[in-house]
Amino acid sequence: MTETEEVARPVPRWAAGLVSRLAQDRPAVVTRGGLAEYLEEQGADRDLDRTINDLQKLGWLETLHLHGVWAFVPPGETVTVDAYLDLKGWRARDPSAVFALAGEAAAWHLGYVARRFDGPPAVWLPRETKLPHGLRAHVSTVRIAWPAKVHEDVRPSAKLLHKKRLDLTLWASGLPALGPEALLVELSLRPSSFRTWADLVPNLEVLATDCDLARVERLLRGQSASGWQRAAYLLARGGRRDDGLELLGQKPGAKPMPKVALGSGPEATWSREFRVNDSLVAPLQDRLGKA
Repeated sequence: MTETEEVARPVPRWAAGLVSRLAQDRPAVVTRGGLAEYLEEQGADRDLDRTINDLQKLGWLETLHLHGVWAFVPPGETVTVDAYLDLKGWRARDPSAVFALAGEAAAWHLGYVARRFDGPPAVWLPRETKLPHGLRAHVSTVRIAWPAKVHEDVRPSAKLLHKKRLDLTLWASGLPALGPEALLVELSLRPSSFRTWADLVPNLEVLATDCDLARVERLLRGQSASGWQRAAYLLARGGRRDDGLELLGQKPGAKPMPKVALGSGPEATWSREFRVNDSLVAPLQDRLGKA
């Protein structure tokens, strides 16, 4: 998304065809390789670095926090305000990078929170993926080790996206993002990674309803006992108590369940079934019920 601009930017003769093609395609970001292809298509015998530098000075390219990739600013528009430009640049520069929008970003795109979080977007990364140095101050990372064989379960199913009338490829600004099951597991394994619980709790039932129990179980395999307990408990608080107990019954290990905390605060609700001391969800639900 961009803001409109009144003053037209200059287009020198050498740049006319190049800017016209970029304006036609309107790529959010362009890489060095992509710009080289545009130059070759135009038959322009011009140094690539000089071209990039000149387009930046003219205002057609905007620097990102990554080397080798830039945001294109279309005609009639100015400073870009797309919160995901750096992530789009990373994906364009390294198509093999494995990551997904997580936390508040995933919840917003799936309709579980009403307001878009204006802080650094949360991004899930597998343990082996290195975040580019330039992005470290501009995203919030969520590290959860899921085996590659369940990465398909990390994203929402096509059936769910169709049900929600979301575009299969563009629903999260064209980026990969966690589906409801992976989001539930994130909330269970990394509760503090989610920064807008007060916005989510009123829609917890919707999140729970959207979750496929088999997918949740696959994403929990190999995770901590506390994660299993919180996931089962959150399903129960979302109106799926029987499914929560069924999920808890699949938790590996025969040892007695530990006492698990969910949040911290002066108010707490103790769940004997799930052995969760909840200072986060139940108190909010109680207050909402009294409102």
